[in-house]
Amino acid sequence: MSDAVMEYAEHRKADDSWALGRFVVPFPRWNDLMASFESVASTDESWPVSLLASAYDSDRICELAEHSTELRVESVETKATTIADLVGVQPMVERGLSVFVEPTRLSEFEEMVIGLKRAGAAAKIRTGGITADAFPTAEQILSFMKACRKAGLRFKATAGLHHAVRGEYRLTYEPSPPVGEMFGFLNVAFAAALLLSGRPDSVVMSALLERAADAFEFTNDGARWRNNWLTSAELDAAHNEFFIGFGSCSFREPMADIGLGTARSE
Repeated sequence: MSDAVMEYAEHRKADDSWALGRFVVPFPRWNDLMASFESVASTDESWPVSLLASAYDSDRICELAEHSTELRVESVETKATTIADLVGVQPMVERGLSVFVEPTRLSEFEEMVIGLKRAGAAAKIRTGGITADAFPTAEQILSFMKACRKAGLRFKATAGLHHAVRGEYRLTYEPSPPVGEMFGFLNVAFAAALLLSGRPDSVVMSALLERAADAFEFTNDGARWRNNWLTSAELDAAHNEFFIGFGSCSFREPMADIGLGTARSE
């Protein structure tokens, strides 16, 4: 915990801190975070935090959020297998927390979206892991995004998006790591924006599978992927209303891929 807290503190002081999101911590390790935070933070500093927790702990989480100051609990990330697992989501939303629900089985997500919408929650998709079988297919990601769009749900992605575009990459930081096919964060972001703007499924799927970094172009007025132009307004809508961001255990690696940071060294 102390290493993660020290690294996050360094990122907050960097020029590219604009891209840094909340500090994500498992709810059972809150006290560990508090102890490490007090050793590195200045007296007038506060950090935004996202808790990994069960929705069944909603009462305890709401109480913690009510009294947290230096560490501001802003969101909760939880998992659900059935609609019954959403029982504690709405109280947290009513408390003002952003709640992201990850389906344990993507095949059953469409049955869950109405419950998420009713509770005021957002969705979360796991786009990778430390083994090749942890990665969903492009078809599964597209199906997930289409279900979110139909229900009017925002979503975030987690795991596996360390690089800008799809390709073969190491799955861990071990000396001889396994290698697998990863999606890139540009793949998912463009696919979401294209889907929200009404492009056909075939175009969205091709964006998810794009492997060439030079197929993406950015200007002050918008962005282009091959022959598909997205205006700044379309990109803003996608970010604010649909795909709002992704989580990664590395901050420098994704930034380095778009030329805004230094790659993690081992």
